[in-house]
Amino acid sequence: MIDSTPTAMPRRHFLRTAAMAGTVAATGIGAGAGSAAAAADEGFEAWFSNVDNYDGVADYRGQAEVRVSVGAPANGGAFGFGPAAVQVDPGATVVWEWTGEGGLHNVAETEGAFESDLTDEGGHTFEQAVETEGVHYYVCAPHEQMGMKGAVVVGDLAVGSAQLVAEEPIYGHWLDDVSNYEGTVDMTGREEVRIAVGAEGNGGMNAFDPPALKIDSGTTVVWEWTGEGDHDVVDEKLGYASPRYGAAGETFSRRFEGEGISRYACSALGEAGMRGAIVVGDPPAPNELPPMVERGVWGLLALAVLSPLAAGEYLRRQRRREPDVPVTPR
Repeated sequence: MIDSTPTAMPRRHFLRTAAMAGTVAATGIGAGAGSAAAAADEGFEAWFSNVDNYDGVADYRGQAEVRVSVGAPANGGAFGFGPAAVQVDPGATVVWEWTGEGGLHNVAETEGAFESDLTDEGGHTFEQAVETEGVHYYVCAPHEQMGMKGAVVVGDLAVGSAQLVAEEPIYGHWLDDVSNYEGTVDMTGREEVRIAVGAEGNGGMNAFDPPALKIDSGTTVVWEWTGEGDHDVVDEKLGYASPRYGAAGETFSRRFEGEGISRYACSALGEAGMRGAIVVGDPPAPNELPPMVERGVWGLLALAVLSPLAAGEYLRRQRRREPDVPVTPR
């Protein structure tokens, strides 16, 4: 039987506890420092070409402080920054915190704007205020060639790229009212992906970002709270539900195996559009009836006209009473 327990220690709690033993070094970055000229998408993506835990830019705009782990699982061991890329407002403070895993690490901006001590002490912290819009690329000097690299995007720059799947899955009406849904982001080929909880959308900070993504079977999905409102993550059909969190940095994770679609929502704001979908593997078509076709005799007749093969598959599933979503979270 597959374990379906939530994360034992939410990330925010871990960081809050470990920071008590850490040391802090802080300086401000003024105009002209950093890598502001290197904000082009092509260069940004190239920077992360050998960083296996890079799965897009984690958007923390609106938060005064952001935390990044040093020695996160990546690149064949504890050789990553997590998240690898973050986006913050000018004036925000980035705090890097050592996990104590992977040996000696440091945080060194490629143009010399900031650099931490080299240490393997779990709970050690290095703090940096970022003032000017631009992109700050940084590395762990001993493990740069292994892919231990990161970036801090400051301001409202458009960097990175969200690769959408070639053929959009059929979600029925599930994402119809989700204001920030623009397509399904292809996150296949990754062991772990992250979804922001409390992102901008649906009339406030009431969205999951990205709201729809595709992953491989065996991938772990981590939902991370932005601190904007109290939200939870609930998939009633698959039977998983997070606690209701409000603090920034709290996390909830599940490992998905099989093929199908997980449709989840915030229990309080799902009707307002705070919903998401995770496509696991390559579910057999159709994974849901087309949006214009309702279940029932007349809907089935319409489906038969639109797609005889889809109608036949639907009837076969009904006879076998197979679930629409054969996905198992852990």
